[in-house]
Amino acid sequence: MVRVACLQPEVFQENNKCYSEIEKIIKDFYSKYDSCDIICLPERWVPLTNGKKLDIQTERGKNYQFIKNLAKEYSIGIISGAIWENRLDSIKPRITSYFFDNFGEEIGRQDKIHLYSYERKNFEPGEELRLFSFKNICFAILICFDMAFFETPRLAAENGAEILFSPTQISVEGMENWEIYLKARALENRIPVVACNTFGKLLKSNFPGHSKIISFVKDFISPSKLRIVEGPFDSSGFAFD
Repeated sequence: MVRVACLQPEVFQENNKCYSEIEKIIKDFYSKYDSCDIICLPERWVPLTNGKKLDIQTERGKNYQFIKNLAKEYSIGIISGAIWENRLDSIKPRITSYFFDNFGEEIGRQDKIHLYSYERKNFEPGEELRLFSFKNICFAILICFDMAFFETPRLAAENGAEILFSPTQISVEGMENWEIYLKARALENRIPVVACNTFGKLLKSNFPGHSKIISFVKDFISPSKLRIVEGPFDSSGFAFD
């Protein structure tokens, strides 16, 4: 059985303060629980500027190195949320999520396939859905809008994914729709969904966190019964199951 946690750190206006917030939550987590296999971060956990080009890093840049070091230091698998980075082989930047194992080694990365709103003009979409293996579990990473379309999660499940992880950036206004399609993806594919949402204010939008770990209650087969563990609403913290 894999134990997973969603970390939802508050987004501050300085990257270093955001780094400190993540470490603070990890330490708080380990003061309450002995172990965890995979931690997932939200899609966005560092600030946004009006000139979004300033937020784009070099490939495997500072945010990447920070998460890589965390995974090694705390001996835990970490999904990096989403990092905006330039690539030598891409015309536009990519939005990508890295997975590091408990030794801090990069196992792979997943680019965001379905770009949302302003992203379509500024970023290059991913072309391939990847699967990751860790501790005998196969999983996929679907960044935010990738989870809104049933075909992509279904493709992951049909190819062996046993968990769907989704780093997200859902505002207060989008929460109702988000909750509906997360439950739908779990029920359609009969596998757990782990969705870690951003908490804080980015430009003019408010993001409330309220991350969700959706699984199935044992012995409820017909009909199935969902088990939902939630992170705090409008507060930093974590969800764990």
